[in-house]
Amino acid sequence: MSERIQYVDENDQPIGAGSNDNAWAKGIHHRLVRVILRDETGMILSQLRSPAKKSYPNRWTDSATGHVDEGEDYEQAVHREMYEEIGVKTTLTFLGKFLLTGHQDGVAVPVFNGVFDGTISRQTPLTMSKDEVADVQWIDIQDLKQSMKDNPDLYTPGFIETIRRFY
Repeated sequence: MSERIQYVDENDQPIGAGSNDNAWAKGIHHRLVRVILRDETGMILSQLRSPAKKSYPNRWTDSATGHVDEGEDYEQAVHREMYEEIGVKTTLTFLGKFLLTGHQDGVAVPVFNGVFDGTISRQTPLTMSKDEVADVQWIDIQDLKQSMKDNPDLYTPGFIETIRRFY
């Protein structure tokens, strides 16, 4: 059975749960979490999404990102996703959230994005989920912003918006 994600209304209040596929097919509001991890010098850890991912395969994105599951809040989900995707546990700070509407098969899908920030040592061992993550890289924030401007198709729209709003 596939995981059930939290569905919300236009005010980000929980209204039920169901599959991610159903949310995207019907344009149902739901929630994502995003974490940006920085090292001691401010370099950002970015992950390359697996080529097997349904949305935005082979694109660079946040350090970790994923859906808020049924019964979770943003805080619970971000720690779960970070551990599942890259095997990291660390203290995080909530930066804020934004609504971003994605499009798939002609359907507009509004998604609330909860953004968190944390710091880890560059020497922190990462355990990458092969189903989720193809690669990781540390990148200077100014280089990242320039690359996003020059080559936006290399990045997920949510990652671009996260960097634009918070960094």
